[in-house]
Amino acid sequence: MTIYVVPGKKGFWPEGSSPEGAEPISDELHQALLTGECDGKSINWQSSPPSLKDFEFKADPTTERAWRDAALVTPCAARDRHRDEQELFRPTTFTPERYVELLGYIQKLRDWPQSAAFPDMTQRPPAPDWLAEQT
Repeated sequence: MTIYVVPGKKGFWPEGSSPEGAEPISDELHQALLTGECDGKSINWQSSPPSLKDFEFKADPTTERAWRDAALVTPCAARDRHRDEQELFRPTTFTPERYVELLGYIQKLRDWPQSAAFPDMTQRPPAPDWLAEQT
């Protein structure tokens, strides 16, 4: 079955139901476009034939602040657990070095909205690799 596109219009049309001005594309291109979308790229519908381009993220301070607020939950809970363990004179989950690293990460999250890179999501403070194991 042949797949059609219309330059400047988003979408694919099967043979027999394509609008006026539709142009056929190869099965290989159709699959490449679909796969590219799944891999985080977007389709440039303005080119003929359509092509892939890197997805353009718009820096949104509100979204990034919400991400930061949600990202604080896990490390703050881990910090609270460590403090509780200390106050109960129990063995702590974290070594002193990891605890300091955890506090540093929490501080980076707090400072994120005031940083020069904010709200570029590619510049978010990275969590310590071991933190995911602690939840």
